[in-house]
Amino acid sequence: MKKMFLSCLLLFICAGVVFASSKAQPQEQVKLMVDSILGVLQHEELSTAEKKSLVSGQVQAYLNIDSMSRRTLGVHWQGATAEQHQLFSELFIRILEGTYLNRLGDYSGGSVEYLKQRVKDDKAIVDTIVVLKESEIPVQYKMIYVDDSWQIFDLVIEGVSLIRNYRSSYGEIIRRNGFDGLLALMEEKVQSLAN
Repeated sequence: MKKMFLSCLLLFICAGVVFASSKAQPQEQVKLMVDSILGVLQHEELSTAEKKSLVSGQVQAYLNIDSMSRRTLGVHWQGATAEQHQLFSELFIRILEGTYLNRLGDYSGGSVEYLKQRVKDDKAIVDTIVVLKESEIPVQYKMIYVDDSWQIFDLVIEGVSLIRNYRSSYGEIIRRNGFDGLLALMEEKVQSLAN
């Protein structure tokens, strides 16, 4: 579970940073994002609530939410209505954000090493290692170039894709309870995270 929380952290490290529009350098953009959030975490004078406030609600501009949602739902995307698509995307981002914000303190004192980037056309993969006190965790950022910026559409933590992990869980819920059942469970999760 901690790795899933870490993946949420890494998704939300992009708060408060202005994306440069250089298509050729996604690694530099990831570094700007990471440094920004690590800077917030290192401010010991800030309370947890203040740290949450600094990053909350800003991540959407740096994610390709449509791509994340489509990839997460996989084959179930086609069978959903436009309204269900929109509600799913809103709830999914709120779950990721809420999960991350509630575990913010777990990642203070960490650092990130940047290994390499691979760019092909409008896709890029940026390889990093997250260094915590007792472990080093390889993380890949998968990015797509859209609207003059590189946007994250997936993270792979120690070989496990965030999107594939959610796709498996959500797909099983849809098979058991239908799409509306998934949305209801997601709404409950958002409420529990808010509390």
